[in-house]
Amino acid sequence: METIRVQYEIEARDVKRAARLVAREQSLGVRVTQYEHQRVKAMEASVTTIRRGRGRALVAIDVVSEPIESAYGLILSIAGEISCLNAMRAIQLVDFEVPPRLSRLLGGPRFGADGLRRQLGVKGRPIFVSVVKPSQGLTPKEFGNLAYECFVGGIDVCKTDELLQERREDYLARIRACVEAARRAEAETGEPKRFMLHAVGPADQLLSLYEAGVEAGAGIAMCAPAAAGFPQFHALAALGRIPIMSHMAMSGWLWQRHGMSVTAWAKFVRLLGADVVLYPALQGSLKATKDEIEAIKRVCDMKFNGLQPSFPAVGGGQHAGTMEVHAKLFGPDFIFLCGGGVVGHPQGARAGARSIRQAWEAIQAGVPVTRHAKQAPELAAALKAFAKYV
Repeated sequence: METIRVQYEIEARDVKRAARLVAREQSLGVRVTQYEHQRVKAMEASVTTIRRGRGRALVAIDVVSEPIESAYGLILSIAGEISCLNAMRAIQLVDFEVPPRLSRLLGGPRFGADGLRRQLGVKGRPIFVSVVKPSQGLTPKEFGNLAYECFVGGIDVCKTDELLQERREDYLARIRACVEAARRAEAETGEPKRFMLHAVGPADQLLSLYEAGVEAGAGIAMCAPAAAGFPQFHALAALGRIPIMSHMAMSGWLWQRHGMSVTAWAKFVRLLGADVVLYPALQGSLKATKDEIEAIKRVCDMKFNGLQPSFPAVGGGQHAGTMEVHAKLFGPDFIFLCGGGVVGHPQGARAGARSIRQAWEAIQAGVPVTRHAKQAPELAAALKAFAKYV
């Protein structure tokens, strides 16, 4: 039988019993019944290895995967209600290996890192994304004007903040204003520019909002799978209209000792179609560790049943002064996402965008960003203004 090998870290007084209960719960139900004939028993998950550590154990369980044909089914089968079992103090979904059939069925990224680079014509450097701030309250025209300033200063992609919620007509007016801003900036700079849509609304309207946004000219999409639901994210990605970024909103509630690892989360979103995987940065207003960032990079790049690689992205309080540490880790192959670090520049959004490009110029030349700032006034102003970001 085709199976998924799943690794869990379990904390329990009796790990062996807890592992056995996890396997039962993820397949037939904890209680053994008198109705378990041979065909039923064939569906039972099995504990394959237990490696004990101090106060915890890494447990591998093989879950029968032949009936699974959807994102929803996958999640229920390996991350269902086992976290509620009272036989454990904690359980973390650490990693999983899916068979090629399921990878092909779910599809993975439709464009991938290389496809996104081709669309944007960006080679040999990170892709620069700016979130137009303030997050809420701007009119579509004001928003478009700010996006234009970011674009002409050197930003490749502009997007809304995930908090922005608006009526359908304003949502479309905002996209059209930003697409027009992108076209004007393209004419001036000679560089491709894109606007990233983010649809927020009732579940039965998200597909329609997404499609309308694509028709209005958006070139990239964004969705937070932990908030919208992994199956909803998969449904949008599977349309394959434009590249899609997996946003991290609400995911931090999952990245817990009693939850799932960053590796497992990143595998889920790549498998379900994330062309871009956004995670908190090493420096900035959000928290991440080097091990976590390296896990994101590894999952985005790894050979994964023929799926296209995803693009890792970092964000959260980013500015010209935080690029260097990420370039040391990723080289040129990442997406650098800034909001206030561009629009909050004391000389305006255009200067903020220029400071981002100037920081990369320093890194590419092998010169410390602080030294390059002596001949790059926008960069110097950014380093001073954002020395203490919050």
